[in-house]
Amino acid sequence: MNAPLRVKLTPPSAIAARLQHVAYVARRAGQILLLVTVSGAALSCTSHPGTSVPAPAPQSPLPLIEFGTGIVVDRSAGEVRVEAEVAADRGWLEQAVCKAGTREHESLLAVTVAPSRIHAALLLLGLQPGAPGEWRAAPDGSSAVQRIAPTGAPLELWVRTSAGDVPLSSWIHDPVNGHSFPGHPWVFAGSRVRSNTKSMGPGEYYLADRTGSVVGIVTFGDETIACTSVISDQAEVDAPEWQANSERMPEPGTRVELVIRRGHEVAPATPAGGTP
Repeated sequence: MNAPLRVKLTPPSAIAARLQHVAYVARRAGQILLLVTVSGAALSCTSHPGTSVPAPAPQSPLPLIEFGTGIVVDRSAGEVRVEAEVAADRGWLEQAVCKAGTREHESLLAVTVAPSRIHAALLLLGLQPGAPGEWRAAPDGSSAVQRIAPTGAPLELWVRTSAGDVPLSSWIHDPVNGHSFPGHPWVFAGSRVRSNTKSMGPGEYYLADRTGSVVGIVTFGDETIACTSVISDQAEVDAPEWQANSERMPEPGTRVELVIRRGHEVAPATPAGGTP
């Protein structure tokens, strides 16, 4: 088995530059792959009648990329694996996954990996980020709420436990109204990059690294991975709905893996009782 590649980590002040560089490399890799594929097809079409085209040699699995401690990019499997720990197994949820030391009391999982590294790992899979969702009060002063859905490549989120893989969404439910959480309502939103304050010195920072928003359920507007529903974090706008499904979860502190895969296009969901 090939030894995993280890990626040298960059300082936080170079976050934006690193993400742009990785995006460029991913785009170039895609262009090269397309060129090779088209060239191969053209060669096949110009072969003389009666001649056979040799079958392509089987390709070896791509080496794993260790993108820092606790995160692995498996390009052959098309997934990013992040070490995680079960956080809250009961109560109201605002996030599905948070960075350790931030919102464990309202998140299913906590990870020690910086959200910006998860962002960069998804770029290595060739996935494109979009933007987090937003909500705001209507400008006319009415009780209506304007909701802007997040954008980005669709994702599937799984939890790998000793018993196997289960959808992360299966750990979320609404026991009051009997609603089930959508299967994989996730997109690669990409958080936001902000300019440093004067006290921080020159440069930029990745917002989710500060706030801990890895995978959102409600919409804070800073999530690396967002739910397609736009749900306000204010109870007077959207009443709390989603809770941890403790019957399906291991106890807090259990070590698991968050597995992130390319998903399929999904329509934006509307929270029960919410205004689209």
